[in-house]
Amino acid sequence: MKRRSFLTAGLAASALTAVNPSLAADEEAFNPTSLEALRAGMPDPAAIEARDGSGYYVYATGHGVVIWHSTDLRTWKRIGQVFERHVPAWSEEAIPGCDGIWAPDIQYMDGLYYLYYSVSTFGSQRSVIGLATNRSLNPKDPKYRWQDRGLVLESIPDKHDYNAIDPAMFADDDGKAYLYWGSYWTGIKGVEINRRTGKPASSQPPSTALARRSPRGDTPNIEAPYVIKRQGFYYLMVSWDFCCAGTDSTYKIALGRSKNPLGPFTDRDKRPMLDGGGTVMLASGIRWRGPGHNSFLQTAKGDFLVHHTYDANQVRKGRILQVRSVTWDKTGWPQVGSPLTDAEATARNKKSLSPLVGRWKHVVNDRDQYDIYFEVSGLISGTAGKSFWKRQDRKLQLRWLDPKAPNGAWVDEVKLNAEGTAYYGKNQTGTVIRGTKIRD
Repeated sequence: MKRRSFLTAGLAASALTAVNPSLAADEEAFNPTSLEALRAGMPDPAAIEARDGSGYYVYATGHGVVIWHSTDLRTWKRIGQVFERHVPAWSEEAIPGCDGIWAPDIQYMDGLYYLYYSVSTFGSQRSVIGLATNRSLNPKDPKYRWQDRGLVLESIPDKHDYNAIDPAMFADDDGKAYLYWGSYWTGIKGVEINRRTGKPASSQPPSTALARRSPRGDTPNIEAPYVIKRQGFYYLMVSWDFCCAGTDSTYKIALGRSKNPLGPFTDRDKRPMLDGGGTVMLASGIRWRGPGHNSFLQTAKGDFLVHHTYDANQVRKGRILQVRSVTWDKTGWPQVGSPLTDAEATARNKKSLSPLVGRWKHVVNDRDQYDIYFEVSGLISGTAGKSFWKRQDRKLQLRWLDPKAPNGAWVDEVKLNAEGTAYYGKNQTGTVIRGTKIRD
């Protein structure tokens, strides 16, 4: 869930319309950052398979934590909410002005289901993470009863360098358990917790830094950690960039792995996640925009990535649920398939998506390096400000809005090589610009 500012809402409308003219009508007078839009769909889905065989459950952002149920991962029915109130009373006292619960997480440990949840207000670092437990997820089960255990973690401005939202718990097979959290500020944190209480030693514990979006800290847009274990590796998944801007959303899922649950985590190319590393698992395509804030299912039927996304053809539906099958290559890195309900998505992207869309190493003056991403919308993400790319044959223009630049923007006029995997040129002051496509 986005927690600092919505910087990309309304950007690159002309580029989006060129990709899909029907978007203009659907997005007219639509504000993706309104409370109504932010609650629409199934945002920030935390998925789990029930131990009693009753099916799959998703817990989503909304008043009281919204609960959905499915028996096949394709068709979902809303069946209620965890709390009767929009937030528990203790959290409203701690966070005045809050409106609903953000970004829950659901895990099973030692006979109980642990539901972590976060409460905050937009743009604020004053946030809390709470915990509720239940012996069952099935509302028809006599044992079904949520018990709120109250405060787990908190963040206080000018005291902490993190934001205490987007919790994710991981119970290891060695008897230990961990909690991960973070959104913007200095990135993703982790701490060992007590398996009996589900909490760390205090609500303001010393923590381990795990991942940042940029080594310079100028692009803090990283959040939504999620950890799984597979064949001796711990995989940390995070969401990069901007979540809540409709078809302009630049949200994407990246990951790294480690032999230790508290890192250090590195990506496929050995780049540390603390230095901005991360292998992109899933990003925007022709139809599905801003995929992110994922959970993950490891089942007898296979592995599945569960996340929210925008449908570019029906953006008013909000951040809808999507489930994708996951396979693993010989080196132990995941390969994400098409959505279960849209088998043609991968083929559609191969046919229509520009080959320039993706990750690039951008070098200024043969000195300053930046890890950037050319979005399908025409935006450039991974930057500190608003930026755009535009291609005409082998000519490529990169435009970086900056009040200190000539006429308010740095404009790089570069030329692509024949393969479309590198560019070279200069900006309007003669500074040399180079770029190389990065394979994720």
